[in-house]
Amino acid sequence: MTLTYNLKPLFEARISRSLFYLFIAMMISSCSTDADDILEETPIESGTEKDLSQDLNGKTSLYKGIFATTTSGYRGTFKLEIPGGVQDLSNIDPESKGTLKLSNGETFIAEYSNTRQSSATNKSADVKVDFDSKDFSFTFTVDEYDNPVLSDVVLKERDGAIVAAEETEGTSITPVTGTYKCTNCQDQDSPLEGIDLDNSDRTFNMLLTNADGTTSIDIQALVGILVDTKLVLEQSCTNSEDYSFCVLKSGENGQNEDLDWSAVHRFTNTTTNETCSNLAGNFAFQYQGFGTIEGEFNSDSTCPNKTYFVSSTGNDSNTGLAPEDAWRSIEKVNSIDIQPGDVIQFEGGQEFEGNLYLDANDANNSASPVLISSYGDGRAIINAGNSFGIYAYNTSGVKIDQLIVKGSGMNTNENSGIYFYTDLPGDVKLDFVEITNSEVYGFRDFGIVIGAYNHNSGFTNVLIENNKVHGILDAGISSYGHFKASKTGYAHSNITVRNCEVFNVPGYSKNTHSGNGIVLSDVQNSVIEHSTVYDCGSGNTNCGGPVGIWYWDADNVTIQYSEVYNMSSGTGCDGAGFDLDGGVTNGVMQYNYSHDNDGAGFMVGQFGGARPMSNIIVRYNVSQNDAATNGGSVYLFNGSSEDSMKDILVHNNTLFISKRANIKYTSWKPFMHNINFQNNILYATNGASLISIPSGYDGNFAGNLYYAPDGFKINYKGTSYSSLEEFRNTGNEIYDAAPVGYQGDPLLSNPGKAGIVGFGNPLSDLTEYTLQASSPAINSGIPISNPGSRDFYGTNFSGTPNDIGAHEADTSNKNYNNLASK
Repeated sequence: MTLTYNLKPLFEARISRSLFYLFIAMMISSCSTDADDILEETPIESGTEKDLSQDLNGKTSLYKGIFATTTSGYRGTFKLEIPGGVQDLSNIDPESKGTLKLSNGETFIAEYSNTRQSSATNKSADVKVDFDSKDFSFTFTVDEYDNPVLSDVVLKERDGAIVAAEETEGTSITPVTGTYKCTNCQDQDSPLEGIDLDNSDRTFNMLLTNADGTTSIDIQALVGILVDTKLVLEQSCTNSEDYSFCVLKSGENGQNEDLDWSAVHRFTNTTTNETCSNLAGNFAFQYQGFGTIEGEFNSDSTCPNKTYFVSSTGNDSNTGLAPEDAWRSIEKVNSIDIQPGDVIQFEGGQEFEGNLYLDANDANNSASPVLISSYGDGRAIINAGNSFGIYAYNTSGVKIDQLIVKGSGMNTNENSGIYFYTDLPGDVKLDFVEITNSEVYGFRDFGIVIGAYNHNSGFTNVLIENNKVHGILDAGISSYGHFKASKTGYAHSNITVRNCEVFNVPGYSKNTHSGNGIVLSDVQNSVIEHSTVYDCGSGNTNCGGPVGIWYWDADNVTIQYSEVYNMSSGTGCDGAGFDLDGGVTNGVMQYNYSHDNDGAGFMVGQFGGARPMSNIIVRYNVSQNDAATNGGSVYLFNGSSEDSMKDILVHNNTLFISKRANIKYTSWKPFMHNINFQNNILYATNGASLISIPSGYDGNFAGNLYYAPDGFKINYKGTSYSSLEEFRNTGNEIYDAAPVGYQGDPLLSNPGKAGIVGFGNPLSDLTEYTLQASSPAINSGIPISNPGSRDFYGTNFSGTPNDIGAHEADTSNKNYNNLASK
């Protein structure tokens, strides 16, 4: 909607100067601290008398206004409530009160104290009502047109002035106060009334009438110079969720002979939210003898935040506060301090070149996070070129949503896509980061990364959800901190990675592993879930990775409901599906599907120099045809001291392999403390081994099912065994002094034939590894303490489970008096 109005003058001024619009008059001469400033009471003229006795039919009269003083710099908004209306001012309701709220948040209430009336006349204008409190007082009356007149205004023993208007059912009143400044003036002598033209802030005040834009807008300044001026205004309004955005421009078609100005008024358009308002804009005034005076103005916003719009058709000289008044560039966004609660919206379907940078002056409030997102149709594209896409340094309280962030390509770009980093001292935890519903590709280092490098300073409450990350050279999604094996505590906490798809991360030749999908480190209390990683690692030349999804140097972490396939080790080693690695404590891998990887399906390993590893659980997972070049379905290694790796439980997994071994240790450094394998299905074909554990290592087996149709092979502590019965002679597969375990076909539905489940599809679709009704695995396992609440397929346990493998076919309550064995 576009409305054009010719509005009558609002002032009769004492200074013979003509300006084209009231606003520049306010800016140049209103409410500055100069002693020459003039303070006036200036009522809004309605032009038509009416009978006071009909006023609001006895309902409460509500007046809203603006307040200022010439000497103190105070400014604020005013509200006067008169229950019962103003039909008879001489009998005004004693519950009437006036409320003044200053721009600094201070609030003062003046209550009714006295009514004064001239004995010579009975006119309402001769009735004056006094309101008073300790720090704030004023006198109220109405003129012959029923317009409010407020006089004798005093705040904290300083004289002030209030201009107000009545709000009715048909007319809303929005009082606006704020600051303006010249942006191209510096220590210039002012040609206007001797006021210096500099770049300092000055105060403006105005009233907006009918802020919804459906009728004319009257604007009134508290102080100004205006003679016989005609105001011409163009307005265009749109709605966006809870707010309306009205773009105001001077003159017909936004033009005026001497003055060019534009503003955006944002206000609440729903009744469910508290009423709020914000006005901001720019002006350019052509003044004879001086040239162009340029400036900007911004109200004291009562809205909780600002929303800035960026469009490929915008202009950086606009306010950015409405889609019709959008900015154009990322550079403009970088030039402002983004306040808590602000929203930065890029136009959907459009591409913006540049690198979005936030620092400690931006956001930094977890209770009121900043949102960076898209508006309109589709997602906006941030084209980062050879640098970073979005970089947030020493700040948090940021949500990134519905964006595409692209670099120039993994082989040409030199940075990361979305990068949060802190090096603050003092073990600071920056709170709240969310990166959601976005796509990141074409970067060299990381797609999405949470980084820190100053002892235990880092980030907390991080959510990375519903993202697609691909075409990254080194790592898809990652976290890291300042690693020291001797330190206690962690840089990051409460990181969740959920519903993310990561692929085509090849890695490259460097002095450590490269080509990882999702790898989080230096973190406590974290989960990676419902995610898919594939086609990574082909360019790796080192060992110690890459892995599809893994943690290292972390505590209380879980990987679950995820799929990894086609991980390559390149010319190096590993290329595993899932991993809990050096220094992990209290870690769980559960309900995952790993298949067709060069390395292990599920790896647990401790490297030299890491913090001790303990309390690791691997349960209810499926591995198919992993370990194509190295490792095993489940693969353990230790490169540190014997005591640094202990308390590991691998239970209820279904492991199908055609190379190497279902359970395999590497020969490096021994680990022997409480390593247990229970209730797993070990299915080895093509001559692969069921177990491969070298001499000097230990592992305890109980309740497992062994099937090797091409030959039973267990190598345990340097000795080979060709049957389960022989293997029991080592003391394994004995539970409660009775033989347990089973050798034979588990009667899986279609083993070895499962394919790709695919991102976004439930892993329960993997029916190839369900147990047939006559499977010997049913009710053949041993009891597990704290087994979790469900199996791989999502079946909840009603009793204590003891089927072998990842599928719990029988969920009834169990007794363990007659465990099957063979």
